[in-house]
Amino acid sequence: MVELQPWLDVVKPHRDIAEGTFSEEMFAADLGTVAAGAGLKEYRDPVTFASKTYLTANLRTALVEIGRRLAGEPTVPAVQRLQTEFGGGKTHTLLSAYHLFGSPEMVEHTGLARDLKKHLKGGVVPKARVVVLDGGGLGPTAETMRDGTVVHTLLGHLAWRLGGAEAYEAVREQDEKLLATSTLQLQRLLKQYAPCLILLDEATEYLTKVMEMRAVEGSLAATTLTMLKELSTAVSNTPSACLVATLTSSRNEDYAAVTGTDMHERVSKAIGRVEHVVTPVEGDDVFPILHTRLFEHVGAEADRAAAADAFSAYYDQWGDSVPGHFREAEYHSRIKAAYPFHPELLDLLSNRWGSLSGFQRTRGVLRILAHTVKALKKAGHRGPLILAGDVPLDDAGVRAEVIKISGESFKAALNADIIRGDSKAAQVDRRAGGEAEAGRVAVRLATTAFLNSFGSDRFPGATNHQMITGVGRPGLSNGVIKDARDALKNTAWYMRYEGGRYRFTTEPNLNKVIVEKESAVPDDVLAALLDEMLQKMAPNQAPWKVVRNVRQSVELPDEPRLVLGLLDSTYRIGSNETAETLAHAKTVLTERGTAGRTNKNTAVLVAVDAFLWDKARNEARTLAAMRDLRDDTHRLRRFNGEQREDLLTRIASFEGRLPHKVVMAYRQLISLAGGTDGNGGTVVDQDDLGPAPAGKTIVAQVTEFLRARDRLLDGLAPGALLSARFALLPEGQEAVEIRRLLDAFHRFPRLPRLSSPEVLRTCLVNGAAQKLFALASGTSWDAPDAVIRFGESVDPGEVEFQDGTWLVRAATAQALLDARNPQPEPEPEDEPEGGDPRPGPVPGPGLPPPPGGGSPEPEPPSGPHRLSVHVQGVPADKVRDVVKTAVLPFATEGAEVVVDFVIAVEADVAFEPHTLDLVVKEGLRQIGVEHQVNDPDQ
Repeated sequence: MVELQPWLDVVKPHRDIAEGTFSEEMFAADLGTVAAGAGLKEYRDPVTFASKTYLTANLRTALVEIGRRLAGEPTVPAVQRLQTEFGGGKTHTLLSAYHLFGSPEMVEHTGLARDLKKHLKGGVVPKARVVVLDGGGLGPTAETMRDGTVVHTLLGHLAWRLGGAEAYEAVREQDEKLLATSTLQLQRLLKQYAPCLILLDEATEYLTKVMEMRAVEGSLAATTLTMLKELSTAVSNTPSACLVATLTSSRNEDYAAVTGTDMHERVSKAIGRVEHVVTPVEGDDVFPILHTRLFEHVGAEADRAAAADAFSAYYDQWGDSVPGHFREAEYHSRIKAAYPFHPELLDLLSNRWGSLSGFQRTRGVLRILAHTVKALKKAGHRGPLILAGDVPLDDAGVRAEVIKISGESFKAALNADIIRGDSKAAQVDRRAGGEAEAGRVAVRLATTAFLNSFGSDRFPGATNHQMITGVGRPGLSNGVIKDARDALKNTAWYMRYEGGRYRFTTEPNLNKVIVEKESAVPDDVLAALLDEMLQKMAPNQAPWKVVRNVRQSVELPDEPRLVLGLLDSTYRIGSNETAETLAHAKTVLTERGTAGRTNKNTAVLVAVDAFLWDKARNEARTLAAMRDLRDDTHRLRRFNGEQREDLLTRIASFEGRLPHKVVMAYRQLISLAGGTDGNGGTVVDQDDLGPAPAGKTIVAQVTEFLRARDRLLDGLAPGALLSARFALLPEGQEAVEIRRLLDAFHRFPRLPRLSSPEVLRTCLVNGAAQKLFALASGTSWDAPDAVIRFGESVDPGEVEFQDGTWLVRAATAQALLDARNPQPEPEPEDEPEGGDPRPGPVPGPGLPPPPGGGSPEPEPPSGPHRLSVHVQGVPADKVRDVVKTAVLPFATEGAEVVVDFVIAVEADVAFEPHTLDLVVKEGLRQIGVEHQVNDPDQ
């Protein structure tokens, strides 16, 4: 298979096109100008013109018919009317006939003449007198010819151009008196100068000019119509005479509004009795014409076929998103034939734009595409084809042509949304980055929508499939295009989505009106909206008491219970604000007003991430603006029902997203650390809570974060109360009041937080039952009447955190109990000879090694130094358990542990885009791990 190459590496533009030195006059041929010996050489010189003319099948047919008529074949129609759309090749056909039959000896060696000779009698191109009657160039008043002859009417011009002053004398009286002639008189004139070819161009325009001029028999226009009818008959009755007339089929030419349309019908009837209608350019005939005019060559067949193959395969991937004919063999052939242009671009310009008044189809298309090729060549365009989205609207030449159609009023839309470096489409591409930014996908989508916004279609604008084919090319993923399209729809200021079509208007759309209203949102409205969201996403939720918008330390309660304070959003983590925020947080956590804070281990703070808070504020400002627009009934009347529905949909979407944005922003957890700095000062810990799953509150985020790190406990092992790490019962101290134990958990940041006193109560009950320690109550723990609970079940309701209840070491409690219940000493036994046969104490915790030496050194573990653990099919609610069970044990022993996750997700309904983008992808980026998300649907 041939490698798909950029079109610029395959084709070769004409030098003047590539360098941009071409004159736009070369795309604006005028028959009257050429007949007068003026105009560009490309049109004036017969050889140059013939060498640059592509002979379409219809053009060949028209020229052969004319040639056969001039050669005297009586069966060939004498009157040929060129039926074209405005700018559909009629002028080029007239010029071809003018040069070919007026100067056959000059063009006989050109490909044009050689081709036609094959179809003409005797293989000869006949020479004829060629008369040009240019309705656009002829005026309503008398004109003095170069020999001094003064002519007044179309009849006079015909006679003089046929045979000069001699021929004019035959019609002088009718010409000077503005009289009609007769068919017989015209036949004699034509016969005298045959073979003759009369090229009548834009007769309607001439007749409109002379409509108000009075003649003997009414208006000069009526007299001229009679002459045209008689001329048609005379030509038909004169061998070797031929009349070729053009009547632009568009009824929207601005000659005289309704009058011009009526005149068009009357001229058509005048010559239509004997005419033969010819359409020189139709359908895909325009493809080779463009190739001939713009390129020296369009590359090898294999390269064009490779492009067609690649695009056909690409459209297969889109399935029903593009019409079925894009995947058919016929369209494959069209791609190859139109190369390097995409057929959709040429159809858009030729058909949609070609139907517009004032847009000459072939000329206009040539001008736009010439500037397009020039600009893309200069920019080093690397696309495989030139698509609609590739048309460079930022090029002055292209833009000038487009503005002729759209009107000056669309300049604001072009500047705001497409052509400037800071345009809305360019901003969408930069935000997306990667493939979208490199391929300027949003800019090209906007260009596609803009070009499709004009034409005679009842419903202007680009459909979804036209947006796809306007930018889609092999290698560009579906998801990138769809994401850019959706982002552009919600960003552009002048592009609207109505009736399933994207189109540009001169009126600002919802996006721009919303932006205008955003700047007017009062600060108090914005603050109230954010506080509304904060109340929703930070409720009082066990085990926390929540205090919002903490500004001063006195606002955070100092209580023996868990308190979660949300710092006011003026205190932010990020950029150069972090140090100030941490210093303020330290003050809040260690003080309350002018006094020191007692319960330093019950309070934590959460501050906003500066960047994410700005995003949340922007989202809130937009929501406030949209709500204001919704309530502005006067302004809302400017939008149709579909747009008003879109506004309500957007409001609902933002109302659903904003709470999560607020949770995402409140993610910086600040708490007192267990240690001190080098000078014995208090240290604060700052932890990023990470991205929050959709629907989760700030409180839940904090709770889960602390629990996962054992900094918030729902359960406590009894042995921990005796551990050196907790240091709750110093060495040498036999008992501690349980009230003081609870106070310690409330006051000392070196200890974990307890979700409630119930955690400690359960721990004490379990420890007493397991004989790890005893619970004693009374006036003192060692009072003779103290109640000691040791190795027995204790009802948790009996454990009160008040004076008079102690935790007592197990050995001490046992000693107290033994003292209360002394056991009789056993009778001494005779020691057997050879020493005491009873085993001695086994060394263990708290027991010294036996005399004569210590225990032997333990052997080093014999397990592996390296291993991998494969765990499969873990449900989401068990992931944390797997980490605790299979990851942390190795990590705590100092091993280097690396975990690779393959997360398979499947749901019955589609995920919300922000769940994937804002929660998953953004969260993974922020914790700095390499990741890749694969969507099998794309």
